[in-house]
Amino acid sequence: MMPMPRAKLIYILFLLVLGASSVRATAAQVADPPVLARVEWNDATTRDLAIHLHARDADQREYALVFAPPSRLRGVSYRVLDANAARASDYVAARERRAGARDDAARQFDILYDDGRQIVARLASDQADALAALGLSLRRLGDAPIVLRAATLPRAPQVVSPDPSVAALIARVQASTVSDYTARLSGETPATIGGAAYTIVSRHTNSGTPIQKATQYVYEQMQSLGLTVSYHNWSACGISNRNVIAEKIGATRPSEIVLITAHLDDLPSLTNAPGADDNASGSVGVWIAAEILRQSRFERTLRFVFFTGEEQGLCGSERYAASVSAQNVVAVYNLDMIAWDAVGAPVLRLYTREVSDPGYAGDLAIANTFIGVVNAYGLSGNLTPVLEADSGDYSDHASFWEQGFAAILAIEDDINDFNPNYHKTSDRLATLNLTYFTNFVKASVGTAAHLALPARTVFVPIILRNVP
Repeated sequence: MMPMPRAKLIYILFLLVLGASSVRATAAQVADPPVLARVEWNDATTRDLAIHLHARDADQREYALVFAPPSRLRGVSYRVLDANAARASDYVAARERRAGARDDAARQFDILYDDGRQIVARLASDQADALAALGLSLRRLGDAPIVLRAATLPRAPQVVSPDPSVAALIARVQASTVSDYTARLSGETPATIGGAAYTIVSRHTNSGTPIQKATQYVYEQMQSLGLTVSYHNWSACGISNRNVIAEKIGATRPSEIVLITAHLDDLPSLTNAPGADDNASGSVGVWIAAEILRQSRFERTLRFVFFTGEEQGLCGSERYAASVSAQNVVAVYNLDMIAWDAVGAPVLRLYTREVSDPGYAGDLAIANTFIGVVNAYGLSGNLTPVLEADSGDYSDHASFWEQGFAAILAIEDDINDFNPNYHKTSDRLATLNLTYFTNFVKASVGTAAHLALPARTVFVPIILRNVP
């Protein structure tokens, strides 16, 4: 038998060593699998852990939900929520919106954690509606960690000065239009879709024909305005649907993009879900903004976006935000529930990330633009904006926070005057405060205009000469 060549022997020994190393690495991974854990916020950021949620509990303590092996968590204060962690997108964080909803959820679902404000659960896609129907807003965790970066709003004004052209745009918002558009989206009156009358009885993401008709209707309305319109098809959370995107290209800064967004879908059921406040109201705000702003010139590109899948955990917006992660999105203004006002002053809330988040400054610049518009255009007696640095991540703006973009949620007073018809068939046009709703839309039109930067027309004088 011929002796084995030295080079071949060395190669075989190398493969054996490499294989042994791989076995040891695999064994180490098996011995130290990742867990889902609550970690105090400062610990999570200083350790550079994979953060999938930034939240504040009922005791006002900030924390993060992270996926990490216990070896990475040594030396920090943490609590394991699931020792057999699955994909991040298998979990939802659900904020209590109706009193007693967390307790009701605990009786029906396996709750991993309750921080006194929201719960965390491992939830199958077909369970989302049942959990939301109890009176909770869902956010399904993204499979990728959230992006922590200093989002900024370039050329954000320190003070919003009245602009006659913007004042004229705001003045075009009429209560009759607000009511009419809401009636069509919420099924009070038929809409004309594809040339035929159709009553939108539900906009539930899984309703089949009704939600397809609703998205088609919005598409056709945006198209009739002369905007560039497209469907954004998505699959996430175990479901598929489509968002509607309408765009007006900026005159001088087209690469800088301002998103005006709302979710079109609703609850509670496939067959009867008017969703007048949640969220025909926000969709109408985006619709009217598109209608009014389309004929004016702005430096930045404006996109008017209508999402589906919000009620199942921000599914449609999460996919869209990921698709534009490399684009220069400078501001996201998200409207969700803007028509209920029954108690006290006409309060609305503007949700930003926590002050400790590097993206807070960008969010604050958008919120201050809204407040500046209210003060500059005579709306301060009709609206009372309140800043909430609370990481309120239960609407579609949070999908853009995950990508590191500046974004806010504009919503009615969801703390002291929450709509009792939330996620019920009683959420109808007749229950809404039309005056408050109209003023909210006016402020939104002004905010969108100032975020997009009105473009000034430059006149070049023509000198006429006598030609011999």
